Amino acid sequence: MLSNKQLVIGCSIAFLSNLALLALFVKYNIGEKFYITINHQDITVILPESYLSIGIDASEIQDFNKVDFSNERLLNLAAALSPARLRLGGTMSDRLIFSPNDLPSVSCDHCPQTAVKSFCTSLKKLCRHKFLPFFIMTGPKWIEINNFCLRSNLKLMFPLNVLLRDEHEWSQQNAIEIIKFSKLNNYEIDWQLGNEPNSFRHVFNKTITPHALAQDYKKLRKLLNQSGYKHSLLVGPDTTRPQDHQPNCLKYMVDFLGNASHYINIRSWHQYYLNSRTAKLEDFWTPDTLELLDNQIQTMRNNTQPYHNIPMWLTETSSSYGGGAPGLSNSFAGTPLWLDKLGLAAKNNITTVVRQSLLGGNYSLIDRNLRPLPDWWVSVLYKKLVGNKVLNLTSNSSKFQRLYVHCANRNYTNDTTAITLYGINLQMEKIRFLVNGTAFTKDDLVIDEYIVSAPSNNRRSKTILLNGWPLYYESSMPEFKPKEHMHTKHISMPPYSVGFWVIKNTTIKNCT
Repeated sequence: MLSNKQLVIGCSIAFLSNLALLALFVKYNIGEKFYITINHQDITVILPESYLSIGIDASEIQDFNKVDFSNERLLNLAAALSPARLRLGGTMSDRLIFSPNDLPSVSCDHCPQTAVKSFCTSLKKLCRHKFLPFFIMTGPKWIEINNFCLRSNLKLMFPLNVLLRDEHEWSQQNAIEIIKFSKLNNYEIDWQLGNEPNSFRHVFNKTITPHALAQDYKKLRKLLNQSGYKHSLLVGPDTTRPQDHQPNCLKYMVDFLGNASHYINIRSWHQYYLNSRTAKLEDFWTPDTLELLDNQIQTMRNNTQPYHNIPMWLTETSSSYGGGAPGLSNSFAGTPLWLDKLGLAAKNNITTVVRQSLLGGNYSLIDRNLRPLPDWWVSVLYKKLVGNKVLNLTSNSSKFQRLYVHCANRNYTNDTTAITLYGINLQMEKIRFLVNGTAFTKDDLVIDEYIVSAPSNNRRSKTILLNGWPLYYESSMPEFKPKEHMHTKHISMPPYSVGFWVIKNTTIKNCT
């Protein structure tokens, strides 16, 4: 039997424990209140419907059994992100040779008699310079990929192999075969030439100068114009992100544009935040990491200002390079980086962002069993809720909350005054906001709220919650039900969450 002293001690411990729990509840659920101000404004950035696009690394195609492009589930998962572009790129695109027909065994020592002449010539070039392993894109596989794009409402973007060269210039013979084959089948394709050419010395022990690459692009533009692809976009040069300790990237881009601006339609580069081999969970959730992209965008914009009339794209991007960080890039841990990138790029008039990748690697949107991962769900919500007209806001929130606003997607609501606010909360603390400004003078606001979080705030989770309910994809898309708030100007973000709010009955007039 407990003594009175023991009872007092026990009760005291229980009381103090409850006080501690109450303090935690207050800290994480009452939250600090900030404001978000949105005023009447002109629209300065209008994005294409394919702004959020996707990539598949060419290495996934190297083994023809890896990706079944006829799989209905894969088709449906890709179509949920349409309209979009599908870029089939990566390092292996510069080891690719096209053959219109299937071929028996091929090696550096043996080119089958059934192969077209340009194939055998190209094979010799790659083998002579030891650009190995090479791989073959066959006509039947090319048909399968293009049919996949047609059925899922994606437009293919394809980098041709720039390492097929005669002395100091690009050899176009094999490109002619794939372009001719594509035109014969009436495929609509946008084109590139090479992948991350500023890194060729490191990857292939080969250097192609910016001036030489510009001449290669001039040659390709002429070929496309003569082959029925006059209206196809030519996108380049796909350099890596600018870094202070590696100035060659930025210099390569500037020198290339100085020689090729008349031949390209898009200036493009690749962006990653972290090294997959060393990245830790907290690296994904620190404002310092998020700021890397903003600095890189400003650097690239400022140094290519003379070419501002050429749209800028991120043609390959994810959280961490080197295939993605296992358990981080493919979990909810990577989601704030992805949503913030979509907001920041749009705000800075980067008009297409190609996510690496739809399938394959540890940064994919869907896993090998074709189960959607957190960033796929958030991408689908983005497509559903966020419109193509970019607006501006101001907020006094901390650096751990980042917010963006667009006109709402007109397919979501017929309300021409509706706007979509979206953002991230990196803190283990509930944050409350008051929305104000000349956009909110009415008292009858209606807010559709979509909060995305992880079960038990487990940021490594590959299952996510929408308004508290887990999301699963069985045989079709589940219904996304918002939490509706009437006659209020208050919104809140739970700890460790991302959110979308469609705000209706505003006084914004430019979203029509």
